[in-house]
Amino acid sequence: MALFYRKALLCVSVLIVLSVILLYAGWLASTHETAFLPGENSDINWFYGIEPPDQQQGDKVFVLNSGETSQPITFDFLVSTEERYPYTSFIVNLSDPQDVSDLVDLSVYSRVSFRVKCEPKNILVFALYTYVDNVTKLAKPETYRVNLDFLTCNKQSSKISFELTDLDSADWWLERYGLAYTDRTADLRRAHGFSINNSLQSPRGSRSRIEISDLVLVSENYSYFWCSVAITVVAWLALAYFFMRLYVQEKIRRAKEQINTNRPLIAYQKLSIKQQSDDPKSALLSHIAVEYINPEINIESTAVTLGTTRTKINKLLKAELGLTFTAYVNKLRLAEAARLLIEEEHLSVKQIALGVGFANVTYFNVLFKKEYGCAPKTFRLNSFRAPET
Repeated sequence: MALFYRKALLCVSVLIVLSVILLYAGWLASTHETAFLPGENSDINWFYGIEPPDQQQGDKVFVLNSGETSQPITFDFLVSTEERYPYTSFIVNLSDPQDVSDLVDLSVYSRVSFRVKCEPKNILVFALYTYVDNVTKLAKPETYRVNLDFLTCNKQSSKISFELTDLDSADWWLERYGLAYTDRTADLRRAHGFSINNSLQSPRGSRSRIEISDLVLVSENYSYFWCSVAITVVAWLALAYFFMRLYVQEKIRRAKEQINTNRPLIAYQKLSIKQQSDDPKSALLSHIAVEYINPEINIESTAVTLGTTRTKINKLLKAELGLTFTAYVNKLRLAEAARLLIEEEHLSVKQIALGVGFANVTYFNVLFKKEYGCAPKTFRLNSFRAPET
């Protein structure tokens, strides 16, 4: 069995490695990233814009790199100290719509992700702009729904990710256009773009630098991952079934080896029946060979029948076979039971157990499994199906 267990351990180890690779591949396949940067290589057509566009007021945006030909996007903004609600914005426009159908469908994406660093430390706003029926005017950006969230950044680059469905509508926008505060869901099928804006907690009166890199939209389809899980489960079940069969076959092989080992006992038993000798050893073996099928046989009754003592009986059996009286009787019974299980298919396990001298079938099953490594029914089933090796 040691060789069997070594092979099983090797196969399990290999399958563990393959399972990890398959699950990892399924996970990777379940997530797809659509990169924005640089813009000229992106699968999504976009162009940038800034607010305020005229740069005449105190709030200003200075674009150092737009991200259209190289990344990262880099821009400075100056927030006025005089404005009550200062506003600056770097906008990624996904469309220049002349019709609603020109708007971009982002419903296939689950989140937007990017790396950002700021100097000095800053609190910014990420905003998504989408179309709303009976409210939005295509040529007026301020009429698009604003769904937003906040982010903190500093001079150490950090990765930011926003779930598109978790972005919350701005209360001020809902109030401006007379929409209920409960109407907070963006229509991702009709998106205009998104932006990075200052917040009311951004530094004022001095230029702040923002750097955006690795800007991507992420789509997720976990059917690939669950498919890899299903394949992995099937592979493990197949391996378990395969090794269960091998295990049973190995047990049967060992059981048959044990039967071959016990054959000298059977031969000795049959020889002992024919022996007619006054020799105590021959008399003892002949008696056991005849009476072992008797459930009542025991060392005391045998000693009385043969006119000897328990001690002498055990001494003779130990010297001759290396077994005690009970062990020898059970050995004969189990060897005969194994033969009958193979050769007498019409007999039930219970009939065989009782026929070889066991009064208790459960006890027979326990001893048989201990002797041959498997239950009698398993031994019989596989003895008929498994070829001799």
